[in-house]
Amino acid sequence: MINDVRFTVADFETTGHSHASGGRIMQAAFVTIEEGRIQGQYNTYLNPDAPIPPFIQELTGIDEKTVQQAPFFKDEAGQFLKWLADSVFVAHNVSFDLTFLNGELEASGHPPFTGLFIDTVELAKIVLPASDSYKLGDLSDQFGLSHRQKHRADSDAYATAELFIQLVERLEALPLVTIEQLLKLSSGLKSDIHMLLSRIAAEKKKRVEMLSDQWTVYRGLALRTKKQPEKRTADRSISFPEKEEEKWVLLSGVPGMERRHGQMQMMNAVQRFFEKGQHTVIEAGTGTGKSLAYLLPAIYESQRSGRPVVVSTYTVLLQHQLLERELTKLQMMLPFDVKAAVLKGKRHYLDLSRFVRSLREKERNYDRTMTKMQMLVWLLETETGDGDELNLSSGGALFWKEVCQADDYMNKAKQAWRKHDFARYAKEVAASADIIVTNHSFLIADMKAEKPLLLPESYIIIDEAHRFEKAARERLGQELSLAHLKFLLGKMGSAEDRRLLYHLNRIESKRLAERPSEKVMAATAAVLTEAEEWFGVLSAFFERQTSRMSHSKRQQAITEESRNTAGWQQIEYGAERLYNLLSRLIEAVSEKITPITDIRKQLSARDELYVDDMLLFLKRCRGWNERLFELIFRPDEEEVIWMEGDVRSLANTLTIRTQPVQPGSLIQDYLLERHHVLFTSATLTVEQSFRFFAGEMGLTPHQYSEYVIPSPFDYANHCRIVIPNDVPEVKETDNGSYAQAVADYIIAAAETAGGRMLVLFTSFDILKKTHDFIRETELLAEYAIIAQGITNGSVARLAKNFRQYDKAILLGTGALWEGIDIPGEDLSVLFIVRLPFAPPDDPFIAARSGQLKKEGENPFSAYSLPQAIIRFRQGFGRLIRTESDRGVAILFDRRVLSSRYGKAFLESIPDVPVKELDIAGTMELIEKWLPREK
Repeated sequence: MINDVRFTVADFETTGHSHASGGRIMQAAFVTIEEGRIQGQYNTYLNPDAPIPPFIQELTGIDEKTVQQAPFFKDEAGQFLKWLADSVFVAHNVSFDLTFLNGELEASGHPPFTGLFIDTVELAKIVLPASDSYKLGDLSDQFGLSHRQKHRADSDAYATAELFIQLVERLEALPLVTIEQLLKLSSGLKSDIHMLLSRIAAEKKKRVEMLSDQWTVYRGLALRTKKQPEKRTADRSISFPEKEEEKWVLLSGVPGMERRHGQMQMMNAVQRFFEKGQHTVIEAGTGTGKSLAYLLPAIYESQRSGRPVVVSTYTVLLQHQLLERELTKLQMMLPFDVKAAVLKGKRHYLDLSRFVRSLREKERNYDRTMTKMQMLVWLLETETGDGDELNLSSGGALFWKEVCQADDYMNKAKQAWRKHDFARYAKEVAASADIIVTNHSFLIADMKAEKPLLLPESYIIIDEAHRFEKAARERLGQELSLAHLKFLLGKMGSAEDRRLLYHLNRIESKRLAERPSEKVMAATAAVLTEAEEWFGVLSAFFERQTSRMSHSKRQQAITEESRNTAGWQQIEYGAERLYNLLSRLIEAVSEKITPITDIRKQLSARDELYVDDMLLFLKRCRGWNERLFELIFRPDEEEVIWMEGDVRSLANTLTIRTQPVQPGSLIQDYLLERHHVLFTSATLTVEQSFRFFAGEMGLTPHQYSEYVIPSPFDYANHCRIVIPNDVPEVKETDNGSYAQAVADYIIAAAETAGGRMLVLFTSFDILKKTHDFIRETELLAEYAIIAQGITNGSVARLAKNFRQYDKAILLGTGALWEGIDIPGEDLSVLFIVRLPFAPPDDPFIAARSGQLKKEGENPFSAYSLPQAIIRFRQGFGRLIRTESDRGVAILFDRRVLSSRYGKAFLESIPDVPVKELDIAGTMELIEKWLPREK
């Protein structure tokens, strides 16, 4: 640890988020670090001379009584300045603390702090580039630091000091070559981390560095040393245990494993799949233990055949669960090593030649600077080079697109890095693995690729199979947007700004007679102008077509009817002009690049990379132009085409999309005809039949085996369903009145259940209205109201926040119906606001319905109802996640009782007692039924 600098770590608890808007410090704490150790602490409450909002009181545990007799800031300012004298100021999110400190100092007549300062959030992002979160509590847990009272200044300051010491020690452990590269970039950071790096570099240069075996330095870049995968062979002597007792002997090798009859049933079904090779569909209820049930036979099959078995999932969460939890269990129980690999599309992997080139460029953009620094540290940790491991900002994600693998061509620059190429390494690891874990999107892309990575006749297990049809639609679809075209043309640049055109001119001037750039520049400018004008016409058409919609995010199908309107004719005229102008740009760039490609063998590796970038640019321009022509002039009858955008910012959001109306025929042709496929999920049947799912997948009768394995949970004694009898019918009221009724129930249930509630919506409009009603009453001021689309964060982040608060209510749509797992008493009450029918004006639903009508089917019973039932089952499944869970589900939508199809929803879930109650009866049931304390 750096010994010649004094660091003062600070944390302040405040009455608001901003000093400028009236927030004041109500608790201050300082911790000093000298010679690498914590040397002193100081903590005081302060009278903020301002009210403390209820939510802040709930968060911090500090109320107005606590600070009533405390000194004012001006009385303690002198003491604070002593702690800060001759120190580097350190804080977690330093701009927050420093802004408050300087605001209070200036208000007290003191000069602001102007010394060096370091942000431990910024430092953590560099040192821990793959961390899931940079919140202080999460980082404290990651390092096992003492942090007993989160959101108290004394505890937070001490935890930040311990974290800072850990981060600096990790920084000091990095090789000198990486430290020097970080130092070059650090001038572009927001805090003074360059001071740390310059001292660490100076110290390292005083002695000869012995590089650890875990790292390799190649061409000036330090990398994690990869383990070379061993080639595998088939072992025909291995066979999967036939008897249940033999299977149980294996499973019992893992501490805490419970004997589950359903898991044994599923193992037998999976083993029959491997023996017969017939497509198989298995519905395995929650709690079956399906992951182990398919992985165990799959590993035996892989060992026996010498070929990997592929497992595909929809969510990254399940991928991590398989790799980190289930495969660890399998390794404990099996007498041989288990090898697993993750396989993804090439754009998930870093292209080292492109990254090294980017390091040579001068950087002025903060997000790009931070991302480069994160990647330099990450390269010392990653064996895979999979960008999904990184925690990147949105700007960092844009930079990733510039340095990820973009094509298969092995130019000189890539050839130089071939030994360390991540995509090539991923294929080698996958070839030697027992289990290849991938995602639905990659599997669908691979099945249509000219050179598929998966071997013919592979055994493929598709988990989360209820989402495979949607994944297929999304992956097989196309899109067209102005934002994408602008991003593409931005790569060309001008003759001066050191992008592609500049480098082509530079190569020409060295090797050939330089050709003028004006033709390319003029063509680029013409395309941009026409594209903006055309998207303006398209936006006006879109706004007219969607003017009756109240929400800002809208969709509108492009149908035969809309193509016959006067406005569409203008769109076609503009599209034709844009198509011709982009064709001219492609021609102008081709004329410029062709002579250079003829001499590419004479070029340096760096220049050859620029030539390949230009060829890739041409390929993408042609692709954009072809999509434009197809979507506007030659639409495919088997596809649905629609526009979508946010009317608040159509220039940035308007997109034309297309998807196949029935991807089942493509799944049949490209997947089922070539491989052996097992589909599994907790929700595949509708009214005890696989017919709907099989039709969506292109499976024909007698082509597959089917199994239903019920959940082992005792729903009848652990769950209750309430259907309120005092809420309006869905079709008899407006969204505002309906949202008010929902809000009334949530407010009443909050105290009874102590929060712990998940509220599932089908409409963001009703979600927002409900959220606003709850907020306006201020009756739940001490609760954390977490609302998807209003509260920032991913689905996983929202769910994590929900678990962290004692009093929390989570409102969600979309992914929250199925994308989260909250076991135990963290979730005790589930509200389902409406039955989850997709809106009939959704472009895909409308197109699918039209197709079914042509085939003589009823679209509602053939598609809309089965889809809604499967989604309802997913939503209901959020409530009971373990055998000890207890919960109450409140179904607001009275159509489950009043409509002819309603009983199909209740019959689709386990047998649970259902009661019709008013609000008072519902609260009484919740109070009696649920455990009292979280």
